[in-house]
Amino acid sequence: MIPSYIPNIVIIGNTNVGKSTLINAIAKEDVSIVSDISGTTTDEVKKRIEILGVGPVNLYDTAGLDDDTDLKVERIDKTNKIIEIANLIIFVSDAQDMDLNGYDSYDKEKLLIINKIDLVNEERLVELKEQYPEAIFVSSISNVSKVEQAIRKTIKVEEKSLLEGIILNHKRIVHVIPIDSAAPKGRLILPQMQLIRECLDNNIISIVLKPDELEEYLNDGVSIDLIVCDSSVFNEVSKIVNDRYLVTSYSILQANQKGDLKELVNALEIMDTLKKDAHILIMESCSHNKSHEDIAQVKIPRILRQRISNDITIDFRNGFDFPKDYEKYDLIVHCGSCMINANIMNNRIEKATKHNIPITNFGLLFAYQSGILEQAIKIFNLDK
Repeated sequence: MIPSYIPNIVIIGNTNVGKSTLINAIAKEDVSIVSDISGTTTDEVKKRIEILGVGPVNLYDTAGLDDDTDLKVERIDKTNKIIEIANLIIFVSDAQDMDLNGYDSYDKEKLLIINKIDLVNEERLVELKEQYPEAIFVSSISNVSKVEQAIRKTIKVEEKSLLEGIILNHKRIVHVIPIDSAAPKGRLILPQMQLIRECLDNNIISIVLKPDELEEYLNDGVSIDLIVCDSSVFNEVSKIVNDRYLVTSYSILQANQKGDLKELVNALEIMDTLKKDAHILIMESCSHNKSHEDIAQVKIPRILRQRISNDITIDFRNGFDFPKDYEKYDLIVHCGSCMINANIMNNRIEKATKHNIPITNFGLLFAYQSGILEQAIKIFNLDK
């Protein structure tokens, strides 16, 4: 199965155990600075690479777990946030000074790498191999192929597909993709690419159109199963379709794939009961440049103020940093979550619902505002 996001491999361990050397060997280029000086890597370093048999992955190098600088707390906190989104943890320890403190506490797929075996005698090496039979033993950049092989065997990225449970009789989907100032130059955004690839893998015909091309295409009376559009053009697309076909958005497909769709839909019931001074969080799982047409910074706030009041307070957060003080919010509006996995998204939903905080997502909010929510979720048969 093609993963719905790029899996994350996080390399952790104490300072100067060889984490940076290992990531450079796996990436086959100098990603991190390598030095004998303890604490050279002070913040996480990210590199996207392709691993044969796995595909694209994000490699993270992190600050040492035994950081003793003035910024220790902040750096360890950043490392822990990266660990939260890890699909695989590579824990590196020094054969000369074994320290596996915390290794067993990570409830993740993990690999144990014992480095610098060239610096211990044969007797000590035999002892270590008996003590840690699951470990991979390396010396600087030697045996990196064993590490890559272990990654292929260990990393798990399977989750529901974007079209999970959706019956397609005609095997034909229309993708409606606006090309405006918010669209990245020369490429599609991740969920658009993922859905097109999923269609290719399942012999589903994809027709890719801009919003102003849709009406002419539909007037030909073609047989299609579903129209999937960007959330921001729901209103425009729904008027063209006029109930002739099922319509949903990439964001709503992701809501069903990675979260509790019913819970995200139910949250919309409180929209018209929120107080005029409501405190709302808009949460994105990635960072990007903003434009005057940006969904999170411009379009979602506009909907919320039109629907509730100009007096509401809106906070914006992005990346992997879900706020610790989330309990103060009256509503959370989350992105489609293409950059995080289902475990993280469901964890956020559980945190919110545990404290009776309604949480919904961008696509559902757009559909609700456009008056087509029922049509946009019809394909998921939530009443079953």
